[in-house]
Amino acid sequence: MYKLYFLPFLLFSATIFAQTDTTLLSKELQSVTISSSRIIAKDIQTPLSVTVIDQSRLQIGQSKISLFESLGAVSGVFAMNSENFAQDLRISIRGFGARASFGIRGLKIMMDGIPESIPDGTAKVGNLDVGMMERMEVIKGPASGLYGNASGGVISMFSENATKNFAEFQANIGAYGLQRYQFKTGQTLGKLMYFVSASRLQSTGYREHSRLERNFVNGKVIYQFTDKNKLTFLANYINSPKAEDAGALTQTEIDKNRQQARQANLTFNAYETFKQGRIAFIYDHNFNKKHQINARIFYLNRDFANQQAFQASGQIAFNRDFAGGGFNYQFSTKKYRLKTGLDLENQQDNRKRFDNLSGEKGTLRLDQIEEFSNIGVFILQEFSFNDKFRMSLNTRFDDVRLQISDKFLSDGDQSATQSFQKINPMLGFSYAPTPSQSIFINFSTNFETPSLNELSNNPSGVGGFNPNLNPQKSRNFEVSYKGILSKKFRVDLSFFYIEVEDEIVPYQLPNQATRTYFRNAGLSERKGIELGLTYKIRAGLTTYFNYTFSDFRYKTYQTTAGKFDGNMLTGIPKHNIYGEIRYFPNIGIYAIAQVRSISKIYADDANTVTNNAYMTINLRAGYKKNIGNFQLEPFIGINNLLNEIYNANVLINATANRYFEPASGSFIFGGLTLSIGK
Repeated sequence: MYKLYFLPFLLFSATIFAQTDTTLLSKELQSVTISSSRIIAKDIQTPLSVTVIDQSRLQIGQSKISLFESLGAVSGVFAMNSENFAQDLRISIRGFGARASFGIRGLKIMMDGIPESIPDGTAKVGNLDVGMMERMEVIKGPASGLYGNASGGVISMFSENATKNFAEFQANIGAYGLQRYQFKTGQTLGKLMYFVSASRLQSTGYREHSRLERNFVNGKVIYQFTDKNKLTFLANYINSPKAEDAGALTQTEIDKNRQQARQANLTFNAYETFKQGRIAFIYDHNFNKKHQINARIFYLNRDFANQQAFQASGQIAFNRDFAGGGFNYQFSTKKYRLKTGLDLENQQDNRKRFDNLSGEKGTLRLDQIEEFSNIGVFILQEFSFNDKFRMSLNTRFDDVRLQISDKFLSDGDQSATQSFQKINPMLGFSYAPTPSQSIFINFSTNFETPSLNELSNNPSGVGGFNPNLNPQKSRNFEVSYKGILSKKFRVDLSFFYIEVEDEIVPYQLPNQATRTYFRNAGLSERKGIELGLTYKIRAGLTTYFNYTFSDFRYKTYQTTAGKFDGNMLTGIPKHNIYGEIRYFPNIGIYAIAQVRSISKIYADDANTVTNNAYMTINLRAGYKKNIGNFQLEPFIGINNLLNEIYNANVLINATANRYFEPASGSFIFGGLTLSIGK
């Protein structure tokens, strides 16, 4: 039951509350420039489904605990697992990423043009501090023609720049021990701009054994040599001493006590800890209007350990080196643009597994070096036949190589290698009857290799690769309309069809609860509709409405457990509704109301276990006051206003009926921001 009868009341209340006049000129209805499509263009003109979320919607009035708060505003995107920081958000775009047992799988995640996703296609957005983000661009649908392996969708984020000298301090507190503190500052000194942010996040968590502590430091320096060339330096460091894992429960256990942890997670002290640092250099040079180049290089190190809720090989530790770079050249004329280049990425994990003896390190069971390298070469072309008709043709070739070097030889040498070569095209046509409207169609293909974790989780119980797990391939067709009408109304409407071959599906074994393995599922199809509406009621008062329809089914899929032809794919709701109203003046009081409604979700391939439908309502309010050169902003928010009982996460094909991780009830937070120079 969606309970959307509350939405008109909220919208009416917020409209009455917003009668004070304001001078804000809202930017929601302007066409914006995007760069995640690799050829910089206006979002209206790009033959891709793209949504842009600006800084005000990412930060103001938000708790900034994670990206979960902002992703609901993007049609076609579904996120779960917002309260288990040991597993991170599970984000899916048009179904890609829904299978992840932890973190993000099958999507390309970028930060300031540098990949956050490692070459095997996995990522964790818990590495990123929402409080320093200026913009987020989301490309919905397969994009291997742009980014290669595991690009079922793209989330590209950008950190703030200091357009003038400023400093800001913010303190948040909230329910369940939430504390978040942040300081950021920046300056422009002639040709040099710098931005620095440091923050600390901690929480005791809603459930037992879900404590979190995480510290972030981020820095950016841009040196503008001339008006034609610049060098950007990026650096960040994350220290997460502990993120505890409360584990999944059965429905019976939830009915007894929603806040309890799974007993095995307590017995084995399930948690993760990591430290990660990254540096990057980006060089841009514009020779003239026709010729531009971009070069980048980066290095990341991650020192990670976690304890899982079982004994045999239940402790994992790895040290990761991830390095890469790339070079792009762009040629532009009035009617033709070409961008060509290459991406180089190499990941090396020194992975070990030990027995988990009730939280203590036991016998070494696995010791291997895992390598995943990817070389991608691409050619992107845009043909403008006239002011109204454009064609885009993208082609990318990827050479992917995987290797395991077994150092634990007591059970035999499990060293192995695999390689894949794949060409992915993307063809798009767009027609713009007016400068503020466009209709486009596109066809694209996508491929997704199993990740190192998916391959090395071998159900045979030995090291090396799972020999029965193959890459996933898909074909995508899409028709869309984008339009800004009467300067007050924006419509984004997409229809898509995706056919997926060898869909990679997670499962668990009865005697190995909480450990996830993967298999291929034959053929599946995804039919969907995405609708996004933005309406500017008046200056400073804007409403948003998103609806996503997802009819995702297996066409042919059979295992020893049964035949699942025609069943719905797991982990994705058929109906996903989001509504928001924002009263947002330049200065003074502001208010935000958000409604999120999710239909039932199937938790197993047989479609016998369901996660019930639910609806949540969030409210935010704050006040901005200038006092001399200072700006003061107290704010307060409440998530899940009606104290809806629902689950924050659903484990796919779990064993022992442990499918669900319960969500908290009403969650109140508030804080104070003090800034100077903004």
